[in-house]
Amino acid sequence: MAIGIGRRETGQTVDHDIRVLLPEDIPSLRLGWQHRHDAEDIERLLGVYPGRSVWLPDTREFVLLGPWRHRPEIAGVMEVAAVRDAETLIGQAVRLADERGAELVLMTEMDERRRPAFYERMGFVELEEVITYETAQAARLPTNTYPLTFIQVAGHDTNLLEAVLQLDHLAFPWLWWNASAELAAYSFMPGVAIFAGMLDGQVVTYAGVTTYPGWGHLDRIAVHPEYQGRGLGRTTLGFALGTLTVRGARRIGLSTQGDNARSQRMYEHVGFKRSRSNDYRLYGHWLRDPEARS
Repeated sequence: MAIGIGRRETGQTVDHDIRVLLPEDIPSLRLGWQHRHDAEDIERLLGVYPGRSVWLPDTREFVLLGPWRHRPEIAGVMEVAAVRDAETLIGQAVRLADERGAELVLMTEMDERRRPAFYERMGFVELEEVITYETAQAARLPTNTYPLTFIQVAGHDTNLLEAVLQLDHLAFPWLWWNASAELAAYSFMPGVAIFAGMLDGQVVTYAGVTTYPGWGHLDRIAVHPEYQGRGLGRTTLGFALGTLTVRGARRIGLSTQGDNARSQRMYEHVGFKRSRSNDYRLYGHWLRDPEARS
């Protein structure tokens, strides 16, 4: 049974029942090659994150919400398959996410690239700019001048994964934390390798990389806050880039936060150049006090 959650005022009359999207509604959606999600994707999403996605039966427009990076407290707008009623549908999806306890609703330009005014009208603010870098050859690879030992983290090694996760949460702001499920899923992805930098039996750095045919990506690099400023980040970067090179990467890409000047200096020092065409922004609608998540 479809669940009605609101009606849209056009100024003359009331039309378009907005409904919570249920699995039995999927055959009624107008899906095609231009959509990022097929029927199986949507059914799976509704199973893990029910009661947040919405649709308009009259027009078959819809908005999909899912847990961003396996984090249910952050509702990610996964797809906006709507033109005329996009803002209305997103507004209702935000309300449902609020009712179900989400702290933040997130839209990224990787999924929905629209004018800033579009986000502003719905109460979304710019949270981050993610900037990207690329190099065909890391000209000045840092060497291991610090007694770090690197251990590859196997996906089934729950103790070492948990230590990496704890470091992750110490090193990155709340928005960028890996969830336990996210890190576990990442560890089993094809081409992915996670390395823990060990010092005196403690995980003090880590790096995650992905190797593709002919190129590689530095997915993540982190240093324990108590060990920052000692060159461990440069050492870990050198190890990660060397690993990608040995595995056949002739071109390497990465991304970092636009306000992280320290990481930008480090990447540029070893030969990375900006790849501005791949930059993107994150917009968020806070449902709980953001000051608690600074």
